[in-house]
Amino acid sequence: MYLLEYTYWKTAEHLVNSGYGVIQAGESGEIWLEAPDKSSYDLVRLYKHDIDFRQEMARDIEEQAERVEQARKQLGRRKMKLLNVFFSAEAPVDDWEEIAEKPFEKGPVLVEPAIVRGTMLRDDLQAVFPSIRAEECTEARDSFEDAQMARERFLSLVLKQEEQRKNEAAVFQNGKPIFTYVFIALQVLMFFLLELNGGSTNTQTLVAFGAKENSLIAAGEWWRLLTPIVLHIGIAHLAFNTLALWSVGTAVERMYGSGRFLLIYLAAGITGSIASFVFSPYPSAGASGAIFGCLGALLYVALSNRKMFLRTIGTNIIVIIIINLGFGFAVSNIDNSGHIGGLIGGFFAAAALGLPKAGAFGKRLLSAVLLIALAAGFLYYGLHSPSRQESVLIQQASELYQEGKYEEVTELLNGEAEQKDASVDLLKILAVSDIQIGEYDQAISLLERVVEKEPKDHASYYNLALLYAEKNELGQAEEAIKSAVKFKPKEQRYKELQQQIENNKES
Repeated sequence: MYLLEYTYWKTAEHLVNSGYGVIQAGESGEIWLEAPDKSSYDLVRLYKHDIDFRQEMARDIEEQAERVEQARKQLGRRKMKLLNVFFSAEAPVDDWEEIAEKPFEKGPVLVEPAIVRGTMLRDDLQAVFPSIRAEECTEARDSFEDAQMARERFLSLVLKQEEQRKNEAAVFQNGKPIFTYVFIALQVLMFFLLELNGGSTNTQTLVAFGAKENSLIAAGEWWRLLTPIVLHIGIAHLAFNTLALWSVGTAVERMYGSGRFLLIYLAAGITGSIASFVFSPYPSAGASGAIFGCLGALLYVALSNRKMFLRTIGTNIIVIIIINLGFGFAVSNIDNSGHIGGLIGGFFAAAALGLPKAGAFGKRLLSAVLLIALAAGFLYYGLHSPSRQESVLIQQASELYQEGKYEEVTELLNGEAEQKDASVDLLKILAVSDIQIGEYDQAISLLERVVEKEPKDHASYYNLALLYAEKNELGQAEEAIKSAVKFKPKEQRYKELQQQIENNKES
């Protein structure tokens, strides 16, 4: 008499122990469970009810499809699949097999029915749940006490799950997003200050307010590793980073607490600036590195406590990281080195600080040492590597060139240009400065080295053609302009110069 009920509770117990989460377990004879990732279902319903007729079974399936559809809409899922298992003393008296043989589909919801009959407990259970050892659930326990004990064991597991969920929810109650809003307010305030003092897209204004600028950092302005996180270039840049900080920063600050969040955010911002200093010669600004540090802090939670991460945050954060990094590599003028540096910095800062009440002091100390060592090592490399020193010189020369100080550019770069491995960028900026002060022969020599290193540099061929024409060396001028037109045939000024040189040769 009680064997079916015992099997019902014992099956529910096995499912919970196998990773299923209890959604509902009332006294109405039904238990709803959320299936783990490895399952082919999203939901499982165990329904203990004697079914007499086929139509009763069909009606119940349609009702459950409606319930799942409501849940699907609330969760924002594209589709959902329910395994609907009836526990009945007997099968319906009329033809029911056709209903059980195929799933019921209603739009994006699919309900797969199954039945466990009291007369064929072991066979039916094994058919529905192949991973469960059916003999354990269908052993000869046919008393009220056995059924009650199975029920109590299941309910104790439900209580444990509820306690675990409360503990996981408490992870988001370690702090309020105070500093998140402080940084949002700061970057909005600084944007308006930039706009009032020359514009947020003006390089000179950005540098004056603290943007990352390699030559100034190398000269000792270390604060520029931190100040860029509150500066933004244009309204779109500000809007995107403000939305990103609001969505990600609030989650991190609630998890780690305000004090830890502040340290993670600042550490990520600094490591992002260091990475940009090492790998990008251009001025930069923005909270992106610090925001990626928040993503790194969430990634640390994902790796250190995978189950809790999947239940509370899910894999969406990993998708966001991949999309943002991919976007940075695909689009020009985005400082992906700063993004990656911030991601790494935020990860190690989170590992060093840990979540509140976290133990493992040794691992946290190791993470802190690694973070400091990485930051110091990259900073040392950035300051002392020959390529970095050259990029700093190029940046200084570019600023001098924009100010019209051409002779100072040649004085700064002449020594470096004599090196065989001098970069194309250095040679080109020195060449155009030499043109401005009338040093045509040296400019020609420099540009010839440029096109030797970069045979498709059409702009350098054009400049060479101008210089040769100025010296009335029309044959060489013609060869140079032909190369420029070859690599960029639609450029009008190239065509005009080519026609002019040809006319001069004919005359």
